[in-house]
Amino acid sequence: MPKVGNYVQRDYNTRSNRKSTWSDYNKAWASKRSNAINKSQQLRNIANSFAVISTQASRSATSLVLQNQNSGSPYASNTAVMSRINVLV
Repeated sequence: MPKVGNYVQRDYNTRSNRKSTWSDYNKAWASKRSNAINKSQQLRNIANSFAVISTQASRSATSLVLQNQNSGSPYASNTAVMSRINVLV
């Protein structure tokens, strides 16, 4: 059947020997649901990876600032150092 845009043109003059059944309908939707579940799982894995990377980056930035605090840092205390670190989770 030719497809034009989003509409599938149907040939109503021919008869099909195969009838659609509820089991065909259920199988089609089951495959769509399983594909959607797989895609959402992949998105969750990617989001988790970004969260882990950002957490590790903020920890390393914090430790770098704290290590450099005693070597002639312009900050007065640890509280001043920690107030300069913007942690977004």
